[in-house]
Amino acid sequence: MRAAGPDTAATGEPADRAAAAVATPSPSRRAMGVDVARAVALIGMIAVHVFPAENEDGDGLSWTFGIFGGRAAALFAVLAGVSIAFVEKRSRGQLSGRTLWADRAALAVRGLLILLVGLLLGHLDTPILTIIPYFGVLFLLAIPFYGRSSRLLLIAAAVFALLGPVLRHLLNGRVPEQVDPGADYTLVTAAQQPDLFALDMLLTGYYPAVLWMAYLCVGMVIGRQVLTSRRLAVVLLGWGSALAIVAWSASKILLGPAGGFQRLVEATPSLTGEEIAEVLALGPETTLMPKTTWWWLVAVSPYSDTPFNLLHNLGAAVAFLGLALLVTRRGSKVFSPFAAMGAMTLTLYSAHCIVLMLEVLPEEERPMVTLWIQVIAFMVFALMWRSSMGKGPLEAIISEASDWTRRRVRGTSADIRPPPVTGDGHRRIRGRATKNSESVQPRRTTPRGNRR
Repeated sequence: MRAAGPDTAATGEPADRAAAAVATPSPSRRAMGVDVARAVALIGMIAVHVFPAENEDGDGLSWTFGIFGGRAAALFAVLAGVSIAFVEKRSRGQLSGRTLWADRAALAVRGLLILLVGLLLGHLDTPILTIIPYFGVLFLLAIPFYGRSSRLLLIAAAVFALLGPVLRHLLNGRVPEQVDPGADYTLVTAAQQPDLFALDMLLTGYYPAVLWMAYLCVGMVIGRQVLTSRRLAVVLLGWGSALAIVAWSASKILLGPAGGFQRLVEATPSLTGEEIAEVLALGPETTLMPKTTWWWLVAVSPYSDTPFNLLHNLGAAVAFLGLALLVTRRGSKVFSPFAAMGAMTLTLYSAHCIVLMLEVLPEEERPMVTLWIQVIAFMVFALMWRSSMGKGPLEAIISEASDWTRRRVRGTSADIRPPPVTGDGHRRIRGRATKNSESVQPRRTTPRGNRR
């Protein structure tokens, strides 16, 4: 806990708490880089939804699936961890006692509301499997890790990435399946099958939260760094690229020269060699890889959630985040539409689901047109809404609810409201007036140019 400084009142409470939220800081380079990366992740997921996984002639992966398949969603998860770290930074090192519990309670509310949004989206008749409810569970799982050391977070990430797939493989075939395995959970089906719903969200579903905690934990560590640093951006780009390449190469070596593919063929007589190669290229048709042999866990297939797939996606996500931070360091109006879009991805993802439900765009006939219409429309909407209203509609609701929870748990609203100003231009704190320019002058809570 940070020691009391010269701007601490006699009561022992930092006097700048009252002024911390008087004004919303203007978008910083850090926020732009993160928001741009988040926008690209959303665009990647939209592309995966509207383009086929294979080329029209059936010869290999489509370019959209080859680039974004699994990686866009992983980037989104890493950035969710970065956003949690931003909340830690706003607490200015006071992560103990009531402040810590208040932030964790706010995080719980945020996770529950995101889960609710995801289950409501499940009621839409769309051809996609919604990722939003899994993200709600991710935020809930992050609660015990909030405020922990970066070393613990990195160890936890390694455990989730390496042992999570093992547990998932052990459960394969030993738990009942959802009534409709290809459908999203809704408020009704989740209530009808609460145990199966929880198991799918955590381990056996399409985006298992226990395994994806590896992305979230690494994102929390990254978000704690000085994201305006050029050196950090280069480090993220370099180490992320190295991790992605090493994981991919190790998988190919194990399946090739090490004889892994032959082991798959021998252990899985129900599939031909061509069918196994298709699974390795496109990923499993269901939520899980075949359970015939442990050799399936060395695959790096999209959406397979094997250790190699998780590490490869994690490396790719970290590398792209580093690239986004690097190219947006000096800021540019060129990136403003992406930054606006990335600041309200929950709203825009929900809008994307509604567009797919209405079938108003030629998705199958002209997927490129469908993609660009949505991207341009979302950018225009985001720019207009952000300039006039600020946060996105769903983001504002969730933010208000979590902030209200934080204030209630702290037991005071003084953290976000400035003290009253008296007629002589003084601010009154605990019954005594002081000049604005002296005792109550707030210290800068973050370095210059590093505000979000």
